[in-house]
Amino acid sequence: MKTLLLSLFFVCTTANANLFLPACYNYSSGTDAVSYSYQSCVNNNFRAIDRATRGNTFFQYCSNLGNQVSYFFISCIQNNFREVERSLSDRNLFLQRCSNFRPDTLDFSFTSCVNSNWRSVERAFRN
Repeated sequence: MKTLLLSLFFVCTTANANLFLPACYNYSSGTDAVSYSYQSCVNNNFRAIDRATRGNTFFQYCSNLGNQVSYFFISCIQNNFREVERSLSDRNLFLQRCSNFRPDTLDFSFTSCVNSNWRSVERAFRN
């Protein structure tokens, strides 16, 4: 019984230490400025962080409505990253502030910044 409990504890602690957040890429086509796959990837990553912190965070669901990049979509992502920083403040996590300057699509610099933040969060869970 002790071995089973110890094994279960090890699996639970290892799962948090090995958080994997895939990079998100915007493959928009036609009139969509932000692809559904990008929105799904971002929201799935925030849900994974929420599970890893055992639900101690409150993340907004981020969706881009319309055929231009919405200010509210970018703000939602920024607010969620601030929530990550707050919930992991004991790990001295500092995330970049990501800005998008084009209304018709997500800038390469924005998606790179967001992906860099995912890597930073992964490193915080490994340390």
